[in-house]
Amino acid sequence: MCEPPPARNTTDTSHSPGAFVISFGLPVLVYVFTFLCNDISGCPAPILLSPSAFSLDQLKREVGWTGVEGLLNTNAILGTLGYYLLSLTLHAFLPATNVQGTELRSGGKLDYRFNGAYLMHTQHTLSNAVHPV
Repeated sequence: MCEPPPARNTTDTSHSPGAFVISFGLPVLVYVFTFLCNDISGCPAPILLSPSAFSLDQLKREVGWTGVEGLLNTNAILGTLGYYLLSLTLHAFLPATNVQGTELRSGGKLDYRFNGAYLMHTQHTLSNAVHPV
């Protein structure tokens, strides 16, 4: 009979810095490039080339900053939330294959519900019905 795998060290954080940088640093970098390098003033914005004359108001004018409301799109937010609600509802009500996973170190087994194909086909059909090509 096979021996169970050794217990994992729960204090292992060797992957955390990379995950943190990708999760938080990359979006910040994308926003920096979006706002400081654009088709209005070029790259970089002229005020950034003369730090002694830097002012936030001048930077906003040069890059065409419209405010935080320019970043948000209500239709996109509502569409995303509607998609999540639809997915959750379909996951609960569509037929599925229920299986148990492998035995855990603690001795129990987890139950899994597989209905991804039903979800995909139903969402695709509903999407085409609402927005035909």
